[in-house]
Amino acid sequence: MENNFETSLKELEDIVSKLESSDISLDEAILLFEKGVNLSDRCRKILENAERKIKTLTECEAENG
Repeated sequence: MENNFETSLKELEDIVSKLESSDISLDEAILLFEKGVNLSDRCRKILENAERKIKTLTECEAENG
């Protein structure tokens, strides 16, 4: 599985759709919820890393500009 933001977000959206349906068992819902939490954490980390990179780049540009 790819580890990029878009793939993780799409998978998270799919999980939310499944959880919103009433056609899943409690056990399946718990497993999906756990996977969703992990995907959410992965997306958050990717975004935080991107934010750090942008901040570093803009700080370097300000210092050199």
